[in-house]
Amino acid sequence: MSAEILSILSLKGHSSIKSLAQKLEVDLDTLTVEIDRINEGWRFIGRFDDDVVGFNEVSDLLCVDKVRTRLGTLSDRFVLDVVSETGSTNDDLLNMIRSGSAQNRLIRIAETQTAGRGTKGRSWLSIPGGSLTFSILRSIPSGNTQKGISTLPLVVGLSIVRSLNAAANIDCRLKWPNDVLSHGKKVAGVLIESVSVGGQHHIAIGIGINIRIPKVLMDEIDQPVTDLCGLGLRIDRNVLLANLILDLDGVLESYFIDGFDLFRREWCQLHAYQNQTVSFVLPDGQQLNGDILDVDSDGALILSVAGKSRRFISGEIRINV
Repeated sequence: MSAEILSILSLKGHSSIKSLAQKLEVDLDTLTVEIDRINEGWRFIGRFDDDVVGFNEVSDLLCVDKVRTRLGTLSDRFVLDVVSETGSTNDDLLNMIRSGSAQNRLIRIAETQTAGRGTKGRSWLSIPGGSLTFSILRSIPSGNTQKGISTLPLVVGLSIVRSLNAAANIDCRLKWPNDVLSHGKKVAGVLIESVSVGGQHHIAIGIGINIRIPKVLMDEIDQPVTDLCGLGLRIDRNVLLANLILDLDGVLESYFIDGFDLFRREWCQLHAYQNQTVSFVLPDGQQLNGDILDVDSDGALILSVAGKSRRFISGEIRINV
């Protein structure tokens, strides 16, 4: 029920407690108990007047001027677009590309995403201020398309880890291919989508970072997750966003010229499960046990399975307990 409450309030911003109970088909006492569960550790939902509930402020509001100040002399190369709410920042950029209004380095940032999604079709529920969700539009330089961008999710993940670890001593790591973990729990993710229009190839790089998430919501997600506040990191989201933009822009410039090999060693050093024995689930559901050996120049995961080296371009790492 907690996810439903958060979803409804994310869409409406606020609601009378009576109409919320009616929509959920529960009595007021049950709803009050569930709101108290959501508020464990932090008062996410507050009462305004006697009958209205809505979100309390979770973190600093996003502000274009603050981000631009932090970007400094490089500010003019980016187009920043902050919205209070949207379905998906990636979808917004893809629609712009298809309509012919794509702008290289356009960054779409949302306080709340109502239809956010992650890899493997997972939904991404965000509450106002609880996440940092944004997408960057990049037009692929002429001559780079044939190189392929299969390794792009890996270098984007690497850039996120760099920025988070530079912000505080929280020891973020990578999980192949593009999840960001801390102490084995997911704190950020990447979704990259591409489209070609008129012979020009464009990509939308979607990034979602957990800032402060209700514990009950974490418990309902199908994988271990954490947030930056739980890790002890307190940072203005505007500052974090600017730092992410700057590092990622530099990484992409080098990547489009030199490819993944330039980052491969650093990526492996930051891989949370390098040289470990894991379970690996293939897209068809088959599960293998093996030792992670490497990631190759094309971003494929190299496992030692039954004494033989095998290469995988898709699948999911699961940890042996």
